[in-house]
Amino acid sequence: MTTIKVFSDFACPFCYIGLSIADRLRKENPDVHFEYYPYELEPDAPAEGYDFSDQYPMNKIEESYKRIMRLGSEYGLVYNNKVKKSNTHRLHKASLYAKKEDKFFEFGREAYKAIFEDFKNLADPKVINDIGLAAGLNIAEMNRCIDGGNFDEFMEEAKNLISVYDIESVPTFILEDGTQVTTLKEYEKFKKDLLGD
Repeated sequence: MTTIKVFSDFACPFCYIGLSIADRLRKENPDVHFEYYPYELEPDAPAEGYDFSDQYPMNKIEESYKRIMRLGSEYGLVYNNKVKKSNTHRLHKASLYAKKEDKFFEFGREAYKAIFEDFKNLADPKVINDIGLAAGLNIAEMNRCIDGGNFDEFMEEAKNLISVYDIESVPTFILEDGTQVTTLKEYEKFKKDLLGD
């Protein structure tokens, strides 16, 4: 079994592509396991989210999304939302519950779709519940685990590992020998970066 650590955030458009790559690769190679760790790009983002189009010109935003959309098209990803950001703290905890239930990838796809396709606020507990339901989770148990602090220790462990590995961007894939792979590219090329020849 090969284990690859992945640090990512649901508010990151590149991480949506990273999840799609990992999902496809694990289905092709059952002996490859991806261990996901939360990375909060904007831990201080307000609960109601925010729109950053007033900080950056739309033409610059559209330009930056050209590569994202080109890479995402290989997996049928839709990016309607290019300007609204969310606080992802509680969502990450919900994803850890999904991981415990072996439904992380189902949960992740629904989460990315919610923000990038449907303009949803990922900090809204109702939105998180809807994502959990769509992924086939018991949301009552999910919320009990989150509110009971079941995932607080793992969140802290992830923060420590981010510091240990000196991670500055997401998604970051870390191979068993410590090599970091961060530059996304077409599937076959990225697969080679992760698994070699």
